[in-house]
Formats: sequence, C-alpha cells, structure tokens
Amino acid sequence: MSKKFVAILSLLLLPALLYAAVTGKIRGKVIDRETKEALVGANVAVEGTSYGARTDVDGEYTILNVPVGVYSVRASFVGYAATVVSNVRVSADLTTELNFSLAPEAVQIGAIEITAERPLVNKSATNAVRIVSGDELANIPVRGVGAVVALQAGVVQQGGELFIRGGRLDEVGYYIDGADARDARTNRPAVQIVPEALEEFQVQAGGYNAEFGGANAGIVRQQLKTGGTKYSASLRVETDDIVSRGEKLLGGYSYGYTDYAATFSGPITDNIKFFLAGQNTFQADPTAAYWSGFRFDDLVEDVAGSNRNPHNPIVTDPNSPYYGLNVPDTIDLVVLPGNVPGRKLQYWAGNGTLTFDYNPIIVRLSASLNLSKGLFNPTPIRNIFNHQRLLNDQASTGLYSAKLTHFIQPQTYYDLTFSYWDSRFKRFDPVFKDDYMKYGDSVAAAQAGLPTYFSRWESPRDLRTNGFPFTRPGALMGGYTKRKQYYWSGQIDVTHQLTEHELKAGFSYRQYKIRNYAIGSLQSLLAQLLSNPDAARNGGPDRDLLWRSTGVPANFGYDIYGNEYDGGGLDRAREPKFISAYIQDKFEVNDLVINAGLRFDSFDMDQYRFKDPSRPPYDQANFTLFENGTEKVASFKTVSPRLGFSFPVTDRTVFHVQYGKFVQAPQLDNIYTSTSRFALFLSGRNFIPNPVGLALEPIRTTQYEIGFTQQFTDNASFDITTFYKDIKGQIQYEAVVASPATYNVLVNGDYATTKGVELTVRLRRTNRVQAALNYTLSDAQGTGSSRMSTISSVQAGPERPLIIAPLQFNQTHRGTINLDYRFGKDDGGPILERLGANLLFTFNSGHAYTKALFSSGGGQRGPEEAGILADDDPRPRRPEGALNSSTTPWVFQLDLRIDKTVSIAGLFDVNFYVYVQNLLDTKNVYNVYSRTGNAEDDGFLTNPNLSSAIIANNGPRYVDLYRAINLQNRQHYWANQLDPNNEFGGGDLFGPPRQIRFGLNITY
Repeated sequence: MSKKFVAILSLLLLPALLYAAVTGKIRGKVIDRETKEALVGANVAVEGTSYGARTDVDGEYTILNVPVGVYSVRASFVGYAATVVSNVRVSADLTTELNFSLAPEAVQIGAIEITAERPLVNKSATNAVRIVSGDELANIPVRGVGAVVALQAGVVQQGGELFIRGGRLDEVGYYIDGADARDARTNRPAVQIVPEALEEFQVQAGGYNAEFGGANAGIVRQQLKTGGTKYSASLRVETDDIVSRGEKLLGGYSYGYTDYAATFSGPITDNIKFFLAGQNTFQADPTAAYWSGFRFDDLVEDVAGSNRNPHNPIVTDPNSPYYGLNVPDTIDLVVLPGNVPGRKLQYWAGNGTLTFDYNPIIVRLSASLNLSKGLFNPTPIRNIFNHQRLLNDQASTGLYSAKLTHFIQPQTYYDLTFSYWDSRFKRFDPVFKDDYMKYGDSVAAAQAGLPTYFSRWESPRDLRTNGFPFTRPGALMGGYTKRKQYYWSGQIDVTHQLTEHELKAGFSYRQYKIRNYAIGSLQSLLAQLLSNPDAARNGGPDRDLLWRSTGVPANFGYDIYGNEYDGGGLDRAREPKFISAYIQDKFEVNDLVINAGLRFDSFDMDQYRFKDPSRPPYDQANFTLFENGTEKVASFKTVSPRLGFSFPVTDRTVFHVQYGKFVQAPQLDNIYTSTSRFALFLSGRNFIPNPVGLALEPIRTTQYEIGFTQQFTDNASFDITTFYKDIKGQIQYEAVVASPATYNVLVNGDYATTKGVELTVRLRRTNRVQAALNYTLSDAQGTGSSRMSTISSVQAGPERPLIIAPLQFNQTHRGTINLDYRFGKDDGGPILERLGANLLFTFNSGHAYTKALFSSGGGQRGPEEAGILADDDPRPRRPEGALNSSTTPWVFQLDLRIDKTVSIAGLFDVNFYVYVQNLLDTKNVYNVYSRTGNAEDDGFLTNPNLSSAIIANNGPRYVDLYRAINLQNRQHYWANQLDPNNEFGGGDLFGPPRQIRFGLNITY
C-alpha cells in the first residue's frame, strides 16, 4: 500500500473534518558521559512512533510535531550503550528539554533505563500556562474538566460559569484537539469530553500565541488521548444512588446520579493506532441544591364565586373564572427533601482518535459526540402536579476532525486541517412533540388522554390555594423551540525549524450556518386563528400577518411556520464567516525564548443595520421591517501583535514577560433575531428582554503580563504572575430615541480594566505527599458585568451610564489547596499498599452586588410573586450606596477522595473509591437578596408595608407557604434570577450540599 494511497484513504474516512491536533516539541543534546563531548549523528527516537531525529555538529537535536502525551525516548550511537528515558511528557506548543549522556559500551553493557520526572519549571513558556494531566485529574475529588479548570489560578467560577482574569464568561475560548469547541451563538463550551479520554488540558489565562484568536480572556485547551502500542481498556462505574429519594446516607442525600465510562485503545497495525471512550450519565436531579421539602395537608383551592357543587368537582357556572375545571375538596401538597422534583438529565458522550503514522505522512482523525435529554422546569413547586407535560430538552453535538501532516524534511512540515461541527437543540411538549399546532388545543389534548376543559383555546387557570398558583394536570407548559447550526473550516499551517528559530505561519477559514425557531404564545395564536377563520383558511399574506402579529415567532433560517428556509431577505439563515492568518517566530537559544507573532482577523458576522436609526424601517402594517431601510454591515478587519519573553536568571529561576492584543466576535445571539421580533421592539413596548444589536463590532483587549518562576528545592517550586488588562467594546444595553417610538438595542459600550496577582506553588511527590496551591488576588472594574447591566438606568432614562464599579463576578481573593497522600506499589504493606487520599480545600471572598432600596413592594404579578418582583424588576429599584459596593460572604468548602487499588490475577487493576463533595456540609452563601443583603430573607414578610395586606387577603397559611416555597426552597429566586440574562454567573443563593459518590475503576 503506497503512502499516497494511505493519506487519501485517511481523508475519506470521515465525511467532515476538523482542526489540527495540538503537538509539542522535544529538544536537547547528546554527549559522551566521560569526555562531555558532543556526539554527532546520534539517533534519538520516540518509541512506539516514527518520530525521531539525528544530532547535529553540536550534538543537538530537535523532534518536531510530537503529539501530546507521555513517551519513552531512546538515544543511541555506535559504540555506546543506548539510554531510554521513560515518563517523558510532551505538552501542547511547549518544548520538552531532554538531554542524554551516553556511556561507551566498554564501560556499560546493555541499555540504560531512566524514569524522568516532570519538570517544575518550563523554560519555554512565555506566558502563564497551567497544565493538568489526565492522571492528575483522576485523583481529584471532582468529576469533569470544567470543575478542575475552576481550581486554577486566574479562574473564577460563579453560578457554574467560568471567568478568566476579569473577562466576561463569553470571552473564554475552548479547544479540543486544536478545534474551536464553542457555540458561536453564546460563546460558551459546546462539547464535553469523557474525563477518561483526556490526555491533558491547559489553561492559558491570556498571553497565548498569535496562532490562537477569538477569545480575549483566556483559553482552555483539551487534548484527547492517542492509542498506544499495547491494548488497554478500562471501565468505571460511579453512583450516589444508594438510598431511596428523601433518605440520607452518611449525612448526604442521593441525587439519582449514576455514571458509566469505558475506554478501549491499542494498535490496529504497527502504523495505525486507535483510542475510544464512551460515557453515559443519569441524574434524577442534575443540580444538587439545599432542598428541605415540606408537607401541607388539606389545603383548600381558592374558587370564590364558582358556585361549586360539593358532589361535583367540575365547576359548571359559566360566569366563574374556574368554569369547567376540576376543583377537589382539598389538596395535599407534599414535596420530599433532598431532590428537586421534576428535573432529570440523561447524557451520552463519546470521544475517539485514529492515527495513521506513515512517516513522512501522518494523519490523525478525531471525533467528539454529545447527546442529552432532560426536563425544563424552572418552577418545580408550581409544576408539582403536572410532570406529565414538563417541556423536554433534546440536544446533540458532533465535532469531527482530520489533520494531515507532511514532513518535507525533518525540520520542515505542513499541516492541512479540515473541520465540521454540528449542533442541534429542541425544546418541546412531550405529548405533541413537533406538532405544535396541537399544543393549545384541548380537543387534541382530550384525544391524547389528557384532562379536558370546557374552553378549547384558553389555557386552564392555575390551581390556586392561599394565594399560591400551581399548574393544573395536563395544562400546556410552554412553547416550541428548535435550533440548528454547523460550521466547516479549513486551515493550513507551515512550520520550519531554522537553527534556533521555529518559524510558523498559517491561514484559516471558517463558515457557519445558523437557524433558529421559537414560538411561545401558542394558545393565543390558535385562538386568534380561530377568531379569523378566513385569514387562517385562505393563507397568503393575511395568514402570515396574523401569525407574525400574534405568535411573534423568533425565526431565521426557518419561515414563520417552522419550515427550513434557504432564501434571501432578513430572515434568511445566518452565515457568518471568520478568516484569520498569522505568522510567528519562536526563538530559543541558551534557555532564552522569544515568542513574537502577528495575527490578522476578519469578522463577517452577517449582520445588518438601519440606514437611519432615528427613523427605523418599521413596517407596522405587516409587523415586519422594510428591507430597503437596512444595509449589510461590512466585515471588521484587524491586526493583533503578540510578544512574549522567557529568560533564565539561573537554572532554577525564570522570568517571563508578555504583551498582546486580542480581538473576538460578540455572541451571535446578540445580533440575530427575526424581523417580526424586531418589529415588536419597534412597536413601543420597550420593557422587553433580550434586545439585539445592529452593526456590533468585535470586543478588543490589551493585556500585559509579568511572571517569575522559582524552583526552591529539588521537589518544589512557585510561580508569581501579575497581569493588567484593558477591555473595550463589551456589549451594553441602550435606548435609541426614534420615531414612532424609542426602542432598545445592544451596542459596543461597556469597558473594563482588570488587574491581579496569581500565585501557584507545586510540591512534587515527596515521602508520599504531593501538594498544590493556587491563589488569585484580583480587581475587576468596569461599566457593566453583562450586556443587561444597564437596563435599570436605561429604563429610567435614555442616557447610558458610564460609572466604573466592581464587576459582579469579581472575587478579590480566590484559592485552592490540594493535598494528595498516596502509598505506592510495594509500599506500606498489604493494607496500605496503593491506598490514597486527596483533600481539596477551596475558598473565595464572595462577589460584589448592589444593595437596593425599592420605591414599591410589587404585587403586580399576583400576591404570591410580590416578594420577588422587587429583586427582579429594575423599575422600582434604586441603589443603597455606591454601585456594587456590597460583597457576599466568604465561601469555604472541603472535598475528600479516598481510594484503594488492588490487582487481580496480575491482569486487572481495580480501584475502589469514594469521594465526598462539601465534606462538612457547609451551607455556603453564594448570593443574597439585594433588598436585604441576606440569603435567608427576601425582605417581604418582614416588611409589613409590603406584605400585611396580602397576608390579610390570603390567610395565615399564606405565610407558612411563602416561607416553605419562596424562602426555604427559593422558587421565586430560581424563576427570576436563573435565566440567560444573568451573564455574571449569579447561580443559586446557596452552594451545593454534601454529595457522596461511590465507584470502582477497572483497568487492563
């Protein structure tokens, strides 16, 4: 089989191909052990691969493009004993220094074997790079890459979201095997990796090379494993599902969590190797929370004026608002503690790589797949009687890759890489699924076996007791949403090692196609169609107008009825295009490293703007836009310089300095919506969430970084890095004064400055102990924490505020301490041998928020919602003191993992383990009510001016229900605060409770 045929066959194996896999470099010198003279022409080879090099006239060698991983490297020379160094780790875009000292065969017979230790100081890094290997990941008492990324210096986790060095959550880049793994709509991670498939990941908090773009705050680079020369397999089973729901084991509830993961890898031939990993996870309650549960018996439904017959629970009075409803005599409201009801998630993931090593042509294919099914239930208590019609979420994502590497000569090669990413999402009613025309039709519901009501097109009124609403059994729970998007891209990179210079240049092109369809008020829409039968029956423009003006579909790439649409106009599928090119030089001599690069980016975000913003092209008659009043926005082009230095003071002391400019596109969700939704914005109904932008530009960041690394013993080192960032053009909410009415848009208006100090301390395993400390002292200030931060001020008046204040995701102090104590093989006797414990302590100083005063107590949404309106609605709110001048309490958490490994028949290793998250069950306060500064009291019941009249109208049980539903179990807070607009990562009021998981991992 010819090498050319193998290369072509490799490219055809996947229908869609992806970016390059990341690689590193091995370099060093080979000398005579006795004379210390250089050995010219010595062979250095990476065992199990075709990678290798010969030493030059100075005895030096360089092996380029080595895939990330752990290897054994052999050096040999005629007349000398070969030396093999094992446990050599290669990391992405870094240089691993490996020197050999060969002994003459007359002195030494046979090969010498040496086990390398991971260096504590990496001299080739010109910016702060934090690396965690897959082996280290396995010992930490958390599961998943995101949880471990959150432990690194410079990273803040808040509300489950990650922020790096004061950038917003949409400014973090995620890569898998070199491919962009973000959802361009939200700029959030779109692909999850099976933890067992991870070779290593890097967190680079800014300062990365010109090769990378599109992420201003930092990047998370994840590399998949490659198959080895021997077959290996593993099976992991992990669960907390030991006791029944509502019961405790060792002080922790079961959350219905079960996780299975398996891997299989090895050679197909000497030149072809594979790696496969799969995972299936089920969670009855995917977001563990402090949930006390409660019980109320014999509640009476509020049906005043219904003239209900006590012998017939169906209200037959046509004048009653409860006409046609089943009204039972009493209601028992029972919610078990521990698990939040009506929330479950099932998740599948798969990763794989296939490597064809036919040097000088090498091909690597990779794939990452995710599938998930879950329930959408933002108000679990309100929906306690209607789990049958909870909206279902389904999502799928696929990321596929192929990279062809051709070595023209040992020091020169090029990569051809191609990519395809596909993502789909759907939220739907579980009864009628895609047939959303039946969603609000009670006749269709009756035919499906659901409870029936007399009014066909009116949603059945909530079941209400003591002022609190509950969704009736069989009632429709929401609308219909679907999204489809993909990108394909191609890239070429050329690398040449010219003595001490590693020269690299590349060009890439990426194109997306994005579709969206969402429709909410289905029952209102169907009732309008029934009331206008001629328009509904005849179709054409009249039916289209009726549809747009009542249902207000958010559609592009679909027509207003949800059919895929590939025509032109403003509601076409969006096709943004990103083009980039770069050139960089990595100069390495005598441990001095200079990394200089220049990057070009072109952003065509496929957006339009109004020709005259003061007179928007509002087509009121057709509830859409006049297309001739808009114009396409030209692509945005920019050049970004990057410069980094790393220079040694001694063998154990290294300084690094970095300067760079970074540019990224905003979330595309900030730009795209339908013409009918934009017509809604222009209609004068201004208090509407989620406006979009017109002619938004990329966000720009300038960063400076200085670092100092010191290895102060043979087994310990520390690193101190200081940084300063200037961020401009972040997205902000703005009102545009126009005719016929003022409307709201998003603009490039916010800016921020962030600065800080990062400290890391590492202790290599010594006397069974390995330790790590990460600490960050930071200050992030700006004019807004998210795109909606200025909504309150804009609603009060059209002026945009420019007040510099602490950002809501800033945590001044944040740190982690990780201690690992482990007995090795043949160490400690039969009981303690291969027994280990890992203790993880995390802490942070809380985050900024604005304590608020309110001009009214609310109640406009109904008495049961009065307590939350003041926190959720900006209109009655004014700050008490300076903006974001208050801080939430400190947070402390201790996690523990204990494991024991045993061998079975010398073939299998079985690792038994248990890990406990929040070992002390500390009820950490993550957020507070802005009215009180307290997480336990929202200020409603304790303020008679707000609550006395409502309590008087609803009786004394109202107070008990309010405490159980809204205070102890936080339903109103979740419903109004845990939404996409809270992009500063608000999250729950409290951190997660104690969780205990048991597992075993079998490896072969």
